[in-house]
Amino acid sequence: MDVPVRASRRQHFSAAQRWELLIEFDKCTDRGAKAAFFAHVQVDPTTVYDWVRARAQGRLVDPAETVQPVSGRKQLSYEERAELARLRAENEVLKDQLATSQEAVEILGKASALLEAAAKSARARTRSPEPIPESDQGWPQWLKGPTGDSPSPRSRP
Repeated sequence: MDVPVRASRRQHFSAAQRWELLIEFDKCTDRGAKAAFFAHVQVDPTTVYDWVRARAQGRLVDPAETVQPVSGRKQLSYEERAELARLRAENEVLKDQLATSQEAVEILGKASALLEAAAKSARARTRSPEPIPESDQGWPQWLKGPTGDSPSPRSRP
């Protein structure tokens, strides 16, 4: 068995190295073979059992079967992530303002239609009175004075 080289005991194994070690661990079927494996690889048994659990749960998979991410995709820097977060927050505020403005325009449109309907109704109810003739031709005889003049406010009894 070929043990991957680590600079120190604190350095972690890569996913490919963990997968290879799990394959070797699965081959240990003899009595004491697993203890010898732990001593040879210099890995704590709980660490290997954690890898076994991760493999069973699907969190650790064969690196040869995994799809490698497209290398052309650039990771965002801290400044870019901060700007993206700021722009998203600003976008939410603007969406709220737009919704409020649209509701206000809708309300104003309804108010305008209501006022227009009220104005039409008022025009229909109030007809302009017939003009009063300026000459006394339209006055009835009993309103005419003794001389036949049209009545005046002063000539009233």
